[in-house]
Amino acid sequence: MIQPLTKFTKQLVSGDNIPSHVREAFRLAKEERPGAVQLELREEIADEGTKESLIRPRPTHLPVTEQKAVRAAVTRTERAKRPLLLAGPDANRKLTSRMLRQLVDNTGIPFVTTQMGKGVPSEGNPLFLENATLSAGDFVHPAVEAADLIINVGHDVMEKPPFFNAVRRRESHPHQLFLAAVDPVYFPQFALVGDITNSIRHVTERVLAPAR
Repeated sequence: MIQPLTKFTKQLVSGDNIPSHVREAFRLAKEERPGAVQLELREEIADEGTKESLIRPRPTHLPVTEQKAVRAAVTRTERAKRPLLLAGPDANRKLTSRMLRQLVDNTGIPFVTTQMGKGVPSEGNPLFLENATLSAGDFVHPAVEAADLIINVGHDVMEKPPFFNAVRRRESHPHQLFLAAVDPVYFPQFALVGDITNSIRHVTERVLAPAR
């Protein structure tokens, strides 16, 4: 019953296994995409004694986009005359939001968000063009249609606003932790694969304000 609702569910069958299962549960809960996990602790296991101790967490480092790809993304962004930033659910992280705000501030690129990317970056920013709803003919769609480059950060293909039919007709490059999934209406032409926050930081450090 719990499995469809969680990233990980496990029944603890031995007190000695509790430390490793707890550490694994926390690792999976925090890993992209973050989500709920569940451990089932039976009464007889809770009464067991054990000499095992908790496993301390260790720092991890996510893969970083190669510099060649970063330079290519910077070149495409600088050449664009009407770039647009689109923030999706996987960009909805505190550090990623901060890096995107710096990118917007440094370049003046306007941005929209999907429903699951609301608030990334802050909607109080004057460059925010509004949230893209699932209704056709939304007033942000003309901005999408006019863009010659769409920088798609943290997109999830389960969100399919109608304007993605427009994305297929123009250049798009996403920033993803994993290679972007492809479906009939979404197939990016260029991708940066790696830790999203670091990818955005590397681009922000190098990119100049696009030509207008």
